[in-house]
Amino acid sequence: MTQAKAWDWEKVAEAYWLEPADEVRALLARWTEAGYSRLLDLGCGLGRHALLFARSGFSVTGFDLSEIGLARLREQAQAEKLAVLTAMGDLRALPFRDAAFDCVLAYRSIYHCDAQGLLDSLGEARRVLAPGGEFFANFLAKDSAYFGSGEGLTDDPRVRMKTEEGGAVLPHCYVDEGELRALLSAFDIRTLGFEPQPEWPGASSYYSVLASPEP
Repeated sequence: MTQAKAWDWEKVAEAYWLEPADEVRALLARWTEAGYSRLLDLGCGLGRHALLFARSGFSVTGFDLSEIGLARLREQAQAEKLAVLTAMGDLRALPFRDAAFDCVLAYRSIYHCDAQGLLDSLGEARRVLAPGGEFFANFLAKDSAYFGSGEGLTDDPRVRMKTEEGGAVLPHCYVDEGELRALLSAFDIRTLGFEPQPEWPGASSYYSVLASPEP
């Protein structure tokens, strides 16, 4: 099994990682309208999305493998007088009770593992999601140039070791649409979008999935 690793947030330029993504802003509007209130942010990093939801009144838990990132999130939440909980650990074994959250967000985070780890992480996300809740995640597509480049090869044909910003070398699990649908067999897929690779070095193409747990 490929070992999960944390980003080195002490070496990462902050500006981009503090600005919420547009598709997550859209989720905030959707989940607010749906009446959801309990959010789990998986792989929250410095907390840009956890803070976004907390500012809108959600009860937020940020989860990450990096204590440095979580400490920065707690510091900012305290400065803004926001009630944000944090927990450190691996996405493959979440320390939360069943059906604890109305919505679970894994923005560009859940694929930092091997194929079995990805399956386990999805099982955990489904377990902690309440009936009628929604799960959003991005998945690396095999169309990504790095996947076919011959770099970072591992024993798992779907996994490449890739250097992220700040120098951390992390596993990246790539899938095609058929593999992704099979991985999500315990979910009812609401939307599945594809974002092609931008024209800049190191970029990737992604699938974006919004789903609910199957009964």
